[in-house]
Amino acid sequence: DAGSSQVGFLLGSCGVSLALTSEICLKGLPKTPTGEILQFKGWPRLKWVITDSKYLTKPSKDWQPHIPTANTDTAYIEYKASKEGTVVGVAVSKIAMLTHCQALSQACSYCEGETLVNVLDFKKDMGLWHGVLTSVMNRIHTISVPYAVMKACPLSWVQRVHIHKARVALVKCRDLHWAMMAHKEQRDISLSSLRMLIVADGANPWSVSSCDAFLNVFQTHGLKPEVICPCATSPEAMTVAIRRPGVSGAPLPARAVLSMTGLSHGVIRVNTEDKNSALTVQDVGHVMPGALMCIVKPDGPPMLCKTDEIGEIVVNSRAGGTLYYGLLGVTKNTFEVIPVNAGGAPIGEIPFVRSGLLGFVGPGSLIFVVGKIEGLLTVSRRRHNADDLVATALAVEPVKTVYRGRIAVFSVTVFYDERIVIVAEQRPDASEEDSFQWMSRVLQ
Repeated sequence: DAGSSQVGFLLGSCGVSLALTSEICLKGLPKTPTGEILQFKGWPRLKWVITDSKYLTKPSKDWQPHIPTANTDTAYIEYKASKEGTVVGVAVSKIAMLTHCQALSQACSYCEGETLVNVLDFKKDMGLWHGVLTSVMNRIHTISVPYAVMKACPLSWVQRVHIHKARVALVKCRDLHWAMMAHKEQRDISLSSLRMLIVADGANPWSVSSCDAFLNVFQTHGLKPEVICPCATSPEAMTVAIRRPGVSGAPLPARAVLSMTGLSHGVIRVNTEDKNSALTVQDVGHVMPGALMCIVKPDGPPMLCKTDEIGEIVVNSRAGGTLYYGLLGVTKNTFEVIPVNAGGAPIGEIPFVRSGLLGFVGPGSLIFVVGKIEGLLTVSRRRHNADDLVATALAVEPVKTVYRGRIAVFSVTVFYDERIVIVAEQRPDASEEDSFQWMSRVLQ
């Protein structure tokens, strides 16, 4: 398919010749009549290596790891798919990887010997940064719960926290939702050991309802409100902001109830209308240690926003991506941005990285994210965000009418303007009348 050939193109442009895989995955790959793995269309020729422990030889007793200098050489490349389906590789240098781990260790107060339960994919972004790299640096015990296990037993990560008295859990909103749906199956569980429940997609506007509902259900199981830590990340800027766990003197978690009309004009206005035309967002904490942040206009020159304007979050940090691998032209526009003032003059010489996140800085320097640049739809010169629209649809309490996780938002061009389309999957037991009423309320 198109997605597969895009990944193949990325692998080729990155000069990849070796693929690490498991025995189960290798057996499932299509083969030629002679038993060789089929050459995928658009992919480079790869050597497949099984990493299951029974296939690996044990190192000798005097073996010592080669520890290279943390310099600007590329440590790894993380892939990113755009809304058009194109795939690019974000190169992360060795020094950026190390600095990012140090910043996460400081922000999350990681300690040696702690136990972390990770539900995310440990091969990329948050799952890799916390579940592998920072865990190794801090000698943290990490328990990874595979997605297949989660599908079979949605409470499995909660059970792991209870059994191992885990101090940190790394999840997404979907994992909170699934655990709530299944919690009646097991009552004798405790989450009192948790000091940090990191919500990887806590920057999504619809995360507030998931976090609130999860706390409501599991507070009786020892979950403390202050342990819920939403964060904001992007492949380019890596960790942009994270809510710190229970630091004494830190400001209390904040909420912003914003006017959707104001947001469509790119300004922050407290909502005074009915609740269905409001967007409630939670803060994602403070900027990472050692980083600088500012908000710039999402289109045109990177002009600094006024305090009541929504803009793109840009970050200056040694702990971020370096470039789009092999794409120097696009790299400059994303990784080497110099913000300018209202007169068009540069505010300094240090380059910032575009995070792709839209938001603003609130009271107490708390950061709020209201959506992503990629989800931006422009209709009649007003900006709407796909994430906001999903959150709006969910605010109209669709539980009995449509499936929560099956709402898609996109736009189609009609006569030089965009028109918004919302697609929701109707539940089989929902009546046409109820669905029509729900749809009418969403449109209002």
